[in-house]
Order: sequence, then C-alpha cells, then structure tokens
Amino acid sequence: MVHGLKFREWVVFFAVIFIGITAVAIRQMSGGNDDITGTISKAEPSTKQDGTPTHPYADAGQCPPSTDVIVWPKEGRSIPSIPPSISVCFVGDRSSANGGSDVEVRDR
Repeated sequence: MVHGLKFREWVVFFAVIFIGITAVAIRQMSGGNDDITGTISKAEPSTKQDGTPTHPYADAGQCPPSTDVIVWPKEGRSIPSIPPSISVCFVGDRSSANGGSDVEVRDR
C-alpha cells in the first residue's frame, strides 16, 4: 500500500481523526457556559464598596456629596449609634501616622 501502511491501518487512522474532530465540534457547539476561560469583564468584584461599615470606601473623596459625617472606624472600636436623619459614610481605616480625628463633619 501507500507509504507502507496497510488498508486496515489507514481506516483506523482516519477513524481516530474523525472521532477527534467530532468531539471538538460537539464541545464547541455545546455552549461553553461552564467554561472558565471567559472574559474578565464578566467577573464582578467579590465585595462592592458602598460606604457602609462592612464595605467602607477606600478614600473620603468617594463619599457622596450629601454626606454629613465621615467616619474612619478603628480596629477594636465599636461604631457609634447615629440617627437615620444624618448621612454617614464609612472610609477604610486611617493610618495612625496620619493623625487627626476619626470623624469628620461636613458642611451642607
């Protein structure tokens, strides 16, 4: 036969190639919703900063303009009880090297 392969070897060779191509085609057509190689833009951050004590902003500049009080909570200190009529924004822990107060009051 051609190049020393017998008819039976050619049949097996093409059968393996056909099965491989068929498997790849079926996998591609199955959707791929379980595929972890999707774009990064689909991923959402694990925690969204919203200015609450559990998800504080990284910087006071991220607080809304309507904020009355900005609080930098410190580790080990409890968060004060604040009336609902006062708009409060929590910001990540301020370094002790920066000094200053743990609370800032804004003018309206």
